[in-house]
Amino acid sequence: MQKYVDWSLLNQGITIPVAVYSILATWDKSLLMHGNNKDIKILIDGEFYDAKLKNLNFNQANHAGHRDIIQIRYSPGSPLANKLRAIFKRSYDYYYAERLLQGNSRRNIPLPTDFKEYIQLYLSTSPNVLCMDYCSDSESQKLANALISIPEEIYEVGDDEFFMSDDTAKIVERETLMKYRKIDRNVIKMLKKFYDYRDEISGEKIGSEFGESVVEAHHIDYFTKSQNNDSTNIIIISPNYHRIIHKNNPHFNRKKYRFEFENGEVLKLKLYEHLRVGN
Repeated sequence: MQKYVDWSLLNQGITIPVAVYSILATWDKSLLMHGNNKDIKILIDGEFYDAKLKNLNFNQANHAGHRDIIQIRYSPGSPLANKLRAIFKRSYDYYYAERLLQGNSRRNIPLPTDFKEYIQLYLSTSPNVLCMDYCSDSESQKLANALISIPEEIYEVGDDEFFMSDDTAKIVERETLMKYRKIDRNVIKMLKKFYDYRDEISGEKIGSEFGESVVEAHHIDYFTKSQNNDSTNIIIISPNYHRIIHKNNPHFNRKKYRFEFENGEVLKLKLYEHLRVGN
């Protein structure tokens, strides 16, 4: 999952989106049991930080039909919170100054649109460790500058020679691209496995009669513009559908789980469990 920085992230925790519960369950099914919690480690920059993963134990009788709420929690004075405030100093300084100005009011404080700081969480092979990567403001600007001339379709296809052809990128930008490229592949591999290598539009395994399954990852909001590698921004589809979508740039209707083309045609997903958003 990917999450942009907010005050809660910098001080006390993160709420896991309902849309990724099914993927989280592949890591630890017990987390989907109401009231369960466990101590975990968050791995950042090669160091481990203590946190707690909680399925909140609210009274279900008083909140009929409400979905479970899973959060990563830590205290404002914890080493993890201090680490995040140091990484995202620009966002923290902005929030701190705004909160001083508003006094006792606790209205939501949005960050300016030019703030592009975020974290990305990844599952690990350990049932007690989550990996956290991050993009600070300076890294975000470097990545955006490096991606600006990249055709989205070339980026998604997965040509390993692609980065060797980027003659204009500086070495630090190339390293950043390689870093995000590797992480993106891990998310893609996880989603392909989650759907048993099926095309989410047709529900079929393309090429199964030949003993193969040929599917690709498509970023709903193009990565070269959004820098969003969150699993909820990725779908697994066949190469043919992938080319059709990039040639036409249809609108994706997230409520109806379908691509809507200007000529009135639609491509509806048959498989979309990881995109579901609860009430």
